[in-house]
Amino acid sequence: MGSPVRALNSDPGFHEHYFFDLDESRAETLKGVCEGRENVVVNVGDCNPFIRDLATNLAAPGVRGVAFLDPYGAHLEWQTLEALAGTGTMEAMINFPVAMAINRMITKSGKVPENWSDQLTRCFGPEQWRDVAYRVERDLFGEEMVQKHGNVVERLLDLYMGRLRVIFPHVSSPRLIRNTRGAPLYFLIWAGPHRLGLKGADYILKKGEKVSKHRRS
Repeated sequence: MGSPVRALNSDPGFHEHYFFDLDESRAETLKGVCEGRENVVVNVGDCNPFIRDLATNLAAPGVRGVAFLDPYGAHLEWQTLEALAGTGTMEAMINFPVAMAINRMITKSGKVPENWSDQLTRCFGPEQWRDVAYRVERDLFGEEMVQKHGNVVERLLDLYMGRLRVIFPHVSSPRLIRNTRGAPLYFLIWAGPHRLGLKGADYILKKGEKVSKHRRS
């Protein structure tokens, strides 16, 4: 709940706030926090269709906004990022949980359940994620063996960053955020239409762990 409260109390503030949460109880709590405030919308459900619908009105002259995208797993769909990028007015701050939640969906055997596979394809765009995550070899009898790459997190991050740089004019280097025990949680990434936005992104992201191999544009 910390991020919505900070957004609501930012100075200078935003003219409008839109919050989306899959969890009904969290959404109800957020509605309580927003009670009495004008120009605040809280919706329960999948954020993807909400954001894509909202994006159709965000390309108007004079509009400036920030989308803070904090998915539970591989739930942020690529089409949603394309819709935000297409506005030319929106910056996106993305919590990309490839190091934990998404990595768990990339099974060692290569037998990814269909619902997980569909979700990963919606997250990354094309089904290129499978070619990036796995290698196919043949044993002595000519049978195919599917193996998960040992550096799959880095490979999938490369794929995601490369595709972000195609749809957004400017993208920061990713910063790794760890929990209190040092385990990786997610990569924090900024993307937006203006180079000037990178200055603010640098200030925000500098507390994260630098991933030196990635270049920003």
